[in-house]
Amino acid sequence: LLPGSGVSLKVHKAMEYPADTGVINFLFIARVMAEKGIDLYLGAAKRIYEKHKNVMFHICGQCDDEKYIDLLKEAEKSGYITYHGEQKDMVPFFEMAHCIVHPSYYPEGMSNVLLEAAAHCRPIIATDRAGCRETVDDGKSGFVIPIKDEDALVDALEKFLAMTWEEKKEMGLAGREKIEREFDRQIVVRAYVEEIERIIG
Repeated sequence: LLPGSGVSLKVHKAMEYPADTGVINFLFIARVMAEKGIDLYLGAAKRIYEKHKNVMFHICGQCDDEKYIDLLKEAEKSGYITYHGEQKDMVPFFEMAHCIVHPSYYPEGMSNVLLEAAAHCRPIIATDRAGCRETVDDGKSGFVIPIKDEDALVDALEKFLAMTWEEKKEMGLAGREKIEREFDRQIVVRAYVEEIERIIG
């Protein structure tokens, strides 16, 4: 099994962890569609905000389904959702985010979003689905949750919020180390070359 196309560590560099300003920023990066977990994200965000006012849930991505346009507008009025639309330059959003949340049950390839997030030293909450779970060491660089399970997502968000700033930072650094060890594009290229050489004898 070859690990996708990997990620360029020269392009996606380690970032300083965001300062503890009193607000924890969660970030969803995907097309806005059911299979990417947007309903789970919005539902969990509402439940978390009912208990914790020091949170903001950000969304970056094209809205593929018109029904979500009004839903996102309504969610923004709640004060804990910010929809940024489709973005070409994700660096400022990775810099701002304390945690990347990817509750997808879409038939992913290897998730570039999660590879890039971990390369930027950001903890990840992702689903136990091929293409997602491989990018996370559960409990160390983030949390892996069952698919289509809002309660599990809420629990993971609560666990993350209960961590100290230093623990969150260390979780992000563990993600970077995992990417360097397993998904550096140079490692992936070598794996492909070795497999091709094996096949052709």
